[in-house]
Amino acid sequence: MHPIHDQDLSPAQVTQLTQAMLSVALVDGIHPAEAALIGQFYESSRSADMPTTASVLARPDAQTFNAAALAGSTPEFADTVVLMCLMAAYADGHLTPAERSHVQTIATALKVGAERFDALLAQVRDELVGALSHLPDAGSVAAVVKELEAR
Repeated sequence: MHPIHDQDLSPAQVTQLTQAMLSVALVDGIHPAEAALIGQFYESSRSADMPTTASVLARPDAQTFNAAALAGSTPEFADTVVLMCLMAAYADGHLTPAERSHVQTIATALKVGAERFDALLAQVRDELVGALSHLPDAGSVAAVVKELEAR
């Protein structure tokens, strides 16, 4: 899933989006897979005058995330933030209730309604299942699908 390909994000938006993703990862402690996803996004999106990826990930809690700062964002950017935050939450293999609640708080600040949030969550789940569907062990894929649907 690549929700940012159709958008030209400003350095401020890249920073805000990275901070939002980090805030989700910090909910239950940053897992290496979450750090890798966030680092990959930031590195591929940052401009030369922005802090290095290593410095951003070295102190993920250095800049406190303020969801209210995202107020007034375009619907496209709001969707991107919610999608990327959900992807960051799922990067370690599961979306905890605390992570989901935190992403919902971000979505609310962005004026993303409950119905749209559920659609974005379904989109992330579909992408995760699609990424696994090529595996030869159909039983394991089915177990993952059940777990995703339970959340």
